[in-house]
Amino acid sequence: MIIKVSQDVLCFIRNYYINIITLILATTVIQASLDYILLPKKEDLIFMNNFINGSLQDMIKELSSDQQYILLKLSAANSISKLLSSTFLFGNILTMLHVLSTTNKNNQSFNIINIIKSAIPLFPKLLLLIFYTTLCIQLGLMIAIVPGILLAIIISLTPVMLIANNISIMEAIRLSIKISYRNIHLTTPPILLWFLMKTILILILIHYFHSWIFIVKILTNTTNNILSVIILIYLYRLYMIIRTV
Repeated sequence: MIIKVSQDVLCFIRNYYINIITLILATTVIQASLDYILLPKKEDLIFMNNFINGSLQDMIKELSSDQQYILLKLSAANSISKLLSSTFLFGNILTMLHVLSTTNKNNQSFNIINIIKSAIPLFPKLLLLIFYTTLCIQLGLMIAIVPGILLAIIISLTPVMLIANNISIMEAIRLSIKISYRNIHLTTPPILLWFLMKTILILILIHYFHSWIFIVKILTNTTNNILSVIILIYLYRLYMIIRTV
């Protein structure tokens, strides 16, 4: 089954790569713009260089109140940027998948502009869903790595459920847990691979480009967007197959 779904993913990307690349680039531009507007300036972050090799707790204790405010602003701005850009990317990719699976694939009205217009009404609900699921996963990862990853696996189908079935957030979460648990052998490998590739990417970029913060962030965001699109297509196609079985 995994091989079949993976082949479907590759086929879909090959057929619609122009639309996919356009949405990824648009999302990266949105993220870069939000980062430029929201994130503290480089000179404000110079103090952090002295704490790179120290523990986070010791670092915070030694910061002044102004520096703690900058650190809080950095965290909030990064979270807002990721939340808004993820909503834009997830909404458009899932809307494109839904449109292609429910309408004539040769429909002349199928283009990026119409996809974005169709996705806009879904953004508020999707924004709230991504906020809830991200918060839950982060809390799980803070408690221990395994519970956080397990939670990410069982709620991985939530955005797909929300768009494909047009249901409430809580109902999407409930269905995702039920179906993901039942098909844990199909959802676990891609999610684990996704976590592994993201971790390796961050380590490589920090090691080789640690002094170019803005470039590292753009490269990280772009690659994260590519990986997110691949996993979304996989999960959507997997759900379509599971639903018909």
